[in-house]
Amino acid sequence: MRARVHFDDDLSTLTGDVQHLGTIVIQAVQEAFQALCERDIDRAKRVIDHDRHINQAERDIEARALRLIATQQPVASDMRRLVVAIEIAGELERIADYAKGIARMALRDAPVTHPVLPGDMERMAHLAIAMLQKALDAFIARDSAAAEMLAADDNAVDALYDRVEATLTDQMIDSDTAPWVAGLLFTAHYLERVADRATNIGERVVYLVQARMVELNP
Repeated sequence: MRARVHFDDDLSTLTGDVQHLGTIVIQAVQEAFQALCERDIDRAKRVIDHDRHINQAERDIEARALRLIATQQPVASDMRRLVVAIEIAGELERIADYAKGIARMALRDAPVTHPVLPGDMERMAHLAIAMLQKALDAFIARDSAAAEMLAADDNAVDALYDRVEATLTDQMIDSDTAPWVAGLLFTAHYLERVADRATNIGERVVYLVQARMVELNP
């Protein structure tokens, strides 16, 4: 019994580590997009510099989970918790890479009269970040119903992305601003991928709770 209590404590700690990683990844996406909007070079550099800490946190979660698998011989439900923790940490690390990509865009030289970011791109950013928070909340609460609702949000992000892509493509006719606009297209793609990764996390939550696979982003 004592061993089981200790194992449960280890699982709770692991869940807390994933939650903390999610919090700092959300902050990275927010900071990166804000740096782009405000052309804040210092903020962008902080996001890029902090990425290595996020990478290390992801590796630590994976190592801890694998150690528990190797030493505790977990039953099926516990194994799902451990595997899902590894997979969600991996998704978060990839999202942090998108944040780093957006931050690097903020460091690029912009034309003197660079185009204003499309309003739909700002809405994309807010919705994608909100999706990520919802996915993490669903993981912590083990709420598979909330996780499955992410599919509708992802459809909304995809619709915004289509509009942003059309708007920016039209702006690329100006050769002076074309490189900058091309970078914004990459930024929009990164935001769309943040939303996709959030649905991936949602899929893992459904698997964790119900032991079934779903496709939230077909």
